[in-house]
Amino acid sequence: MSKEKILELSKKAEGLKLLYVEDNKGLQQQALKVFGKIFQDVTTSDSAEEALASFKRNQPHVVITDISMGKLNGLEMAKIMKKIEPSTKIIITSAYDDKEYLFEAIEANVSKFLKKPISIVTLIEAIEKVTDEIHFEKNKDLFERYVQDVFQYQDSMLILLRGEEILIANKKCLDFFSQDSLEDFREFFLGFDKFFLKHNNFLYNHDDIDWLKSVKEDNGRLFNVKIADKEGSSRHFILKAYKIPKKEETFILSFDDITELNLLAVYDKNAMQQEKQKNQKKIIYNIFEIIKRNNSNIRVYNSYKGVMISNVAVLGELGKDEAVLQTQYIQQKAIKINNYLMIESELFPTAVICDVTKVDFENGQVYIKNYKFIDHNPSEQEYMRVEPEENHKVTMFFDGRKILADTKILDVSVGGAKILLSLVPAGFKVGDDVIVDMVFAMGAKPFIVNTKAKVKSLDELKKEFEVILIFEYDSNIKKLLTEYVANRQMALIREFKKL
Repeated sequence: MSKEKILELSKKAEGLKLLYVEDNKGLQQQALKVFGKIFQDVTTSDSAEEALASFKRNQPHVVITDISMGKLNGLEMAKIMKKIEPSTKIIITSAYDDKEYLFEAIEANVSKFLKKPISIVTLIEAIEKVTDEIHFEKNKDLFERYVQDVFQYQDSMLILLRGEEILIANKKCLDFFSQDSLEDFREFFLGFDKFFLKHNNFLYNHDDIDWLKSVKEDNGRLFNVKIADKEGSSRHFILKAYKIPKKEETFILSFDDITELNLLAVYDKNAMQQEKQKNQKKIIYNIFEIIKRNNSNIRVYNSYKGVMISNVAVLGELGKDEAVLQTQYIQQKAIKINNYLMIESELFPTAVICDVTKVDFENGQVYIKNYKFIDHNPSEQEYMRVEPEENHKVTMFFDGRKILADTKILDVSVGGAKILLSLVPAGFKVGDDVIVDMVFAMGAKPFIVNTKAKVKSLDELKKEFEVILIFEYDSNIKKLLTEYVANRQMALIREFKKL
């Protein structure tokens, strides 16, 4: 055996430990001369019992042992070592060419069975074989650990599936579904279809369509799916199944979260609106619970023909779908007329509007449902708006011409007016300038206001058009309108009290 070959093998064996078990001192000394040139860490033992103790202490990578060694033979010792550390490579030497020994060595999963006398070349070849096996297995383990790390820490949720059995689910997947372990997730996966939410053109179980079967049969296709997270918010994922080559019924399911692209509403506006209302209702209910728990007041608002009516209220019985509040009698009357109310609290980002199901005047209770946020607070309204008298008159001029349409003022304030028109002229749009002439029958003498205005909004209704006008600032016009709104407000308060 050349020095170059020994040197090459010693490089392969660098970092590996050898345990040599031989009760013949002469053979032991001869073999150590060879082993010392290959392994940097060599331990010897004279018996199987001594070798087992040494094995547990030093954890060698390679064991070379004779079979015949008193009470415990080499094969019995090898079986024990393999149970302790299955990756250990064991080379058996024996003076006997017995098939029973050979079969037992195979059963013990030894790496090599060498018959004595053993040539240096044969021994070196056996050592080279087991060192190659060790390096192959180490590299294989490193690769598998690397692949597993890549799998675990992907931004996508990944599930490795064989049939319907979960082999691996990555950390992102376990975290999203609040599962502590792979075993928990396997049980959770049995009802996985329940977490696919209905959405237009999305994949979910319906009409005899099984989501998993569909994905497997059309692997490589991209599917839209909607799944609620642990907070109950909908997340939009792209689901794809990858078939593992040469592995029967084995797939990787990939869920890529694309919620930030805000595409859910593009596919199904109605579903998103319903979901938004449902989430709002849940948030408002939770805030109601905090208010009730802290015995805090809320403020409720209604209007009578534009006149704001507001009082403090207290939350009573609280249910998921309906709540009860108590407030003053005058507020109850306003609520009864409107069949809705608005609520403000320092805990709400904006006011909440609610439908009214019942007003119990005897017990001073109001039953509300269908709560949702609105985009303003009634307490922050810039101008007081009032409905004018029924016999008012309004004329609008656009582009130097009178607008020939049935026209009615819905409400008016110091800053503007909301007007209903049966039709609008061609080219009439937001931002246009108009002149508006209003005649109010307040008292014995008509109250006339003529001013320039700009179209702030234009909404087409079923048979009419609703226009909001912003008046051009004019101190004289502002004075006139302030006087009119104040007088009209007092008249409406008197009217309301007589109801």
